[in-house]
Amino acid sequence: MTTYIKAYLRLTHPFLPEEGILAVQEHLTSDDLLSHVSFNIGTSDLILCADFPPSKSTLANTLKAIVGVVEKSSGLHSAQIFVQDFVITQLIGKDVKEIWTILNPMGLLRDILSREGRTLPESRLIRQSGQNTIMAVFNVGLYCDKHLIGLGVGETIVIAVEMAARDALKRLFRTNERAPPLPFGRRGRQLNVPLDTTNPSVTEWTTELATQNYKRNHKLI
Repeated sequence: MTTYIKAYLRLTHPFLPEEGILAVQEHLTSDDLLSHVSFNIGTSDLILCADFPPSKSTLANTLKAIVGVVEKSSGLHSAQIFVQDFVITQLIGKDVKEIWTILNPMGLLRDILSREGRTLPESRLIRQSGQNTIMAVFNVGLYCDKHLIGLGVGETIVIAVEMAARDALKRLFRTNERAPPLPFGRRGRQLNVPLDTTNPSVTEWTTELATQNYKRNHKLI
């Protein structure tokens, strides 16, 4: 299950660093999420165990066992489709940035721009309202090479700058609102998901490397 989820995420998120892929995979394979899926497909009515109601770990392990049975009885592809339909679909409506927490977004953005030979980001206050009140709002833009790369809003300028850096990273990693929907259903069943690839790490990530990854993956979608 874990191997397929990571491979699916790498295929559908070619611009997302490997650390983000692993964070989303850990979220999808956590006992909290797997037990939720397991409970909602009715396994709690079938489980015979000493504890009642079944614990989260018992529900999660039951779902993993079902995946193993599907693979043994119907083949690897059927098991992968089961995981895609019931587990990976839990990402619908979720924001990757809420799953993968970047502790120092401005530092990461500076590192990426530096590796690409671009100027460091410059923050500019675009507008503000309610200054010196509890309703203060600041709107900050981040610029690089005279181009707007991120926007952020916050109750202080510091927070607004951080949010702008996060927005810039979302644009680079293609996880913003304009990202295409994940392929499920008929499109998902037609995917050719390679199991032996990895995405660039944040320590080496550049737009060029991510674009090469995208071109390779685009042929498979």
